[in-house]
Parts: sequence; C-alpha cells; structure tokens
Amino acid sequence: MLTLKHIKALNIEISSKCIASCPFCSRNQKVRPYGNYMITFSDFKKLPQSLIKQLKWVSFAGNFGDLSTNRDMVIIADYLKRLNKTVALGGDTNGAVQDEHWWGELGTHFQDGCMEFSVDGLADTHAIHRIGTDYLKIVKNIEAFTRAGGVAHWKFIVFAHNEHQIEQAEQTARDIGCKRFFVIPSRDYDDQFKKPEKIGFQIKRDIFHSYDEKVSSSRAVVTCKPFANGSLYLAADGTVHPCCFAHCMYITAHNAAFDFLPPLAEKYYDRINFKTTPLADILMGPYFDEILKESKTNAYCRMKCNQFRKTIKRELVLRDRYFD
Repeated sequence: MLTLKHIKALNIEISSKCIASCPFCSRNQKVRPYGNYMITFSDFKKLPQSLIKQLKWVSFAGNFGDLSTNRDMVIIADYLKRLNKTVALGGDTNGAVQDEHWWGELGTHFQDGCMEFSVDGLADTHAIHRIGTDYLKIVKNIEAFTRAGGVAHWKFIVFAHNEHQIEQAEQTARDIGCKRFFVIPSRDYDDQFKKPEKIGFQIKRDIFHSYDEKVSSSRAVVTCKPFANGSLYLAADGTVHPCCFAHCMYITAHNAAFDFLPPLAEKYYDRINFKTTPLADILMGPYFDEILKESKTNAYCRMKCNQFRKTIKRELVLRDRYFD
C-alpha cells in the first residue's frame, strides 16, 4: 500500500495551457478532451503541509502545458520554499509568457534546482519549431531569471534548420547567465522538420527499444516510480498518477503495450482528483493499487522504468556544456 510518507518528489503539470504550437507535441495527439486547466494557489494548498515539508524535489514539467501560463506559479514556488527551505525546484518551459519582472521573482526560488528553457535556435530559427513564441522576449526573460539567482539550463532541440547555430547558441547561453547548454534530438522528424545532416544519433523511442531488449532478456523486475523513488505526477486538472506517462497515455493515442491503463483511468477518474479528494485517500485507493500490480509485468512500464533509464537519458544528450 502506498502512503504519503513514501512520497519525496512531485512532478506537477501546473497548467495545461501553452501558447506554442510545436508540431510533435502531445497536445496534437489527444484522443480525449483535455482543456485549459490550472492548479491555482488555492488548489495547491489542499496538499498536506506535512507532505510538502518532507519533499526533496518538485518539478514543474507537464505533459501538455507550460508553467509560465500559470500566474500563481511565483506564489506557489514561494509557498513551497517557505514551508520547506531545502526542497529543490525544477521546471521545463518555453519561457515565452510573462514579463521580465515575473521571471525575476520566480528566479529567486530556483537557486537550488534548475529551470530548463527550451530554445531551439536563434532569432531567425527558434520559432520555426517553437511556433508562436518570441526568441528575443525569451532571452530577456532568461536573463531576468538568472540575474535573480535562478539556475537556468538552455535545452536546444536540433533540426537541419538550426544545427549550424549550436555553437553560437551555446555562447549566447553563457552570456545570459545559463549554467548549462545541452542539445537533444527531437522526438520525431518529417519532411518539413528534417533531421540534422551533420550529427548522427538515435531518436528516443529507438534508444528505449534497444535497452528494452536487454531488460527483456535479463527478466529484470520493474519497480513503479512511487515505490522506486517516491514520486508522483499531478496533472493540471487535479488528477494524480504514478507518472507522467500514465496521464499522457490516457489523454493521447496510447501505446498498445500500455492497454491496461486507460480503462483504469476511465473508471476511477472522478476519484483521483486531489482538488476534491484527500491525496492520502487517492494513494491508498484502487487506482494506484491496480496500477502498481500491473506495472510489475507490463511491457511499457518495463521499457520506460528499467534500470537503464538514467543511461538512456544520458545517451539522448548530443552536446553538453556546463558553465561556471
């Protein structure tokens, strides 16, 4: 049985809204309605303070939305750090919403963790992929964030149209105060968004499949994330899941290997919302109990949560630079 005392980390989709229109985003693969939701400060305060005080890490990196579309983000970050000074805050954002003042305020709370800013090129190429975002505004927001002490990482997704700008982007990242610059491949490529020509690599799903073969042959036991590292995923609509994959595979066209999940989510959806049901009751309820049992032998869980997952993450990084 899973209880609150097991939980040491939260991954939170603080908003399901995003102004960008990236071509391969999960927002384009929905098979169920999932609108614009927010976890407001009022919602957030429904989480037990005892839980917040024991957390080691909170990441604001959702499946469908961007944290900068939630105006309560600064208030929530402040609340977390006041209750738990040692908790590290992380996030993933396109940095395209809000102004420099807002990002400066947020940066004061991200000195222990890091914020990954997704910037895929320079002024003339970034918005080719990050459609609907303004490169110059993003750079100013990152500068405001780092000036306030926030730890910023620049994540660069490489395509044929921006691969020639990697070195210049790296220098820009250093100049505006980022602590890290790293390059990764896109989850997909097509005739419009082409693979880079000068960099050889495997895309994420192919790397996962190659390691899955090793796991299958070794018959390793899969341990679901809440039990393995004490983490939970909170979706912007308030539903609570063992991981981001569980939520994403319910809303989008799911992987056939994960067939057991959508019926469970459908059955229990109204009973797993922390905005209306105490989190402790959700964790001890049938949804988590059934998922944790199924995960031990499920092929999708085995592929995503095996002993090689950290190795896979490292292999996805094509260039990695840290700055003093």
